[in-house]
Order: sequence, then C-alpha cells, then structure tokens
Amino acid sequence: MKIFKRTVSLFLAFCLCAGMLLLQPQSTVSAATTTTPNTKVLRMYPKTQNTSAIHVNLPKGKVCYVKNIKTGSKNLIAKNTYYYTSTSSDKYAAPYASIRLYAKKKGKYVVSYDICDKAGKKLSSGKTTVYVSDDQPIKSVKFDKKYLSSAITFKKSGKLSISMNKGYRLKKITVTTYNKSGKEVVKTVRNNSTIKLGEYAQIYDNSYSDGNRYFSTSLAARTQIKITYTDKYTKQKCESSYTINRLAK
Repeated sequence: MKIFKRTVSLFLAFCLCAGMLLLQPQSTVSAATTTTPNTKVLRMYPKTQNTSAIHVNLPKGKVCYVKNIKTGSKNLIAKNTYYYTSTSSDKYAAPYASIRLYAKKKGKYVVSYDICDKAGKKLSSGKTTVYVSDDQPIKSVKFDKKYLSSAITFKKSGKLSISMNKGYRLKKITVTTYNKSGKEVVKTVRNNSTIKLGEYAQIYDNSYSDGNRYFSTSLAARTQIKITYTDKYTKQKCESSYTINRLAK
C-alpha cells in the first residue's frame, strides 16, 4: 500500500511538473465557455473540437443512455464521447453524459438528443443551440504599453490594458502570482491599472514517510492574468488566460 501511494504521488508530481514545463514560456490565450448541466447554449470555433461539451444529466437509479443525436446539418458533427450511468440512487451519484462537437463551418445550429433507458425507450429529450464563429472576444492585451509575448520580461511592474472586441463585455480581471513559499496569491485588478509582477516561482514540495522527497520549481516567476467576460452569442461567462514571465528570485 505504501509503495502504491508513493507511486501515485510521484506520477501526480510528474504530471504537475510537465504542466509547468508546458506553461513556462507561454503567453497564449485559452478560452473556455462555461458549461452547465443540461447545456442549453454553447459557443465554439469552426474547424476545431469544442472546448466545452454538451453536458447531459442522466436519471439516477437506472441505466440510461443518450441516443438519436442529430445536428440538422452535415457541417456540424456530434458524438456521445462520455457517459456515466448507474443503478444507484445515492444522492452523491451524478450520472451524466457528454456530447462533443466538430464544426466545419460558421453558423447557428441546433443539436437534439434523446435520453433512453436500457431497453431503448425514450424517457426525455433535449436541445442545445450551438453558435459557431471565429471572431475573437479579446482585441488586445498590453503590459507596459506593449503586446504580450513569450519572452522573459525584466520589468517589475507596468500598466495592464485590455481591449475587448465589439459585443463582448469585460467583467473581471484577476492576477495570480506566487509568494516566497511558492503558494498562489490572487488579486482582482481594474483595467488600465498598474500591476506588480510576481517575484517568486511556483513550488511543488512533497516529503514521504520513507524519507524520499519530491521538489520542483522553475526559473521563471509566472504572473497569470485571467480575463472574465460575457460572450456576445451565448451571454455566458467565459474566461481567457495570459501569462507574463520574469526571472524568479
């Protein structure tokens, strides 16, 4: 059991380390539409898999499946890629299914589906409106009057300016840095305000009862900027993240 626990811990630590390596020099944006149970509306980009699946709650206490998925157009492909179903009626059980999409072209589509029991009898049905567009919510993100890049900066602070494209409303900006102990420090800031970049890197430090220890950090002190905005199509809350790196103390 001790060997198993340590193996799992080391595997998780490796995954975290790999994530840090991937994130380290990046200043790219990753936008994800908030997905709620029984999604009624969804936003995605053409010629790419949707980052948020259609989430379908399944009835508790019986084996159920999502069937008869239709998109109404050959330009939108939909497939049930995940489901968890159980005969348990436990209040903590949360059976659900996910429908992933691929859009060939821009447009407005409707995805319909049925929830059926084990025998194939329809219990209920649902629909999701899907907006497919390639316009970008965020027009620009500038730090110290310059567009963000993957290069290491030697600035300690600077003005953060975010410009949204027409129809998208900026709701909140949060800045995440790390303290001397490598723990997260999250602050909410205003647009066009001066922010102080982080000085310290994130740290993973785990000790085990057998005397082994796992430690991981990086050369860069990462400052993550999370932008929360309202999507003009779905009216849902969305988030995009940018990263600024400087050499850590």
